[in-house]
Amino acid sequence: MKKNITVLSAVILLAGSSILTSCKKDDVTAPVVTLNGGDETVSLQGNFVDLGATAHDNKDGDLSASVSGNVDVNHTGVYTLVYTATDAAGNSGTASRNVTVVNDLESMTGVYSCTITPGSYTYTQTISASSTVNRRLNFGKFGDYAGNTGIYADVNNTGTTSPITLPSQTAVQVGSPATDRTFAGTGLRVSATAFGLGYTETTPSATTSYTETFVKQ
Repeated sequence: MKKNITVLSAVILLAGSSILTSCKKDDVTAPVVTLNGGDETVSLQGNFVDLGATAHDNKDGDLSASVSGNVDVNHTGVYTLVYTATDAAGNSGTASRNVTVVNDLESMTGVYSCTITPGSYTYTQTISASSTVNRRLNFGKFGDYAGNTGIYADVNNTGTTSPITLPSQTAVQVGSPATDRTFAGTGLRVSATAFGLGYTETTPSATTSYTETFVKQ
């Protein structure tokens, strides 16, 4: 009789284990992770607020979602945040959000026709938006001097009539003959595709004033 009771207990335990295993295997559905909002765009050096995400599981109900990845608002680029939720059975669901950090003057990048006065001298150059300072433009060949790639200007705001500042900055040994040239001045953005600058160019031997217009091609 004792032997029969022992065997019966073993059968019950085995059956219970089988039921638990079967239940666990039956839950193969991953939680559904839903973004609060969608992809986001943030200004360079601006503030990013993560909208987060919610998660729901068919068996466990509402779950919390953890997030991985980061957004560097001090450098332009596309950053991906991944939200993950895991249910009691170990099934994981994910959703991702792209956050694009942009310079507010991205629309001003491109190839420009430039005219320098006096002389009505014309040339073309590529102007780009800074990847680290918002509303800053980088000149590819300021004044049409060979190797003069480090000059920049700051635009006051994103409006089509915005003051522009050309801070005093020295290009080392550029032009022909090669010499140090210091540029400084101010200007105005007159439309979405054009702006002008009035500036001085100082070399060890002289200071000359110029006016330059920039029209996007």
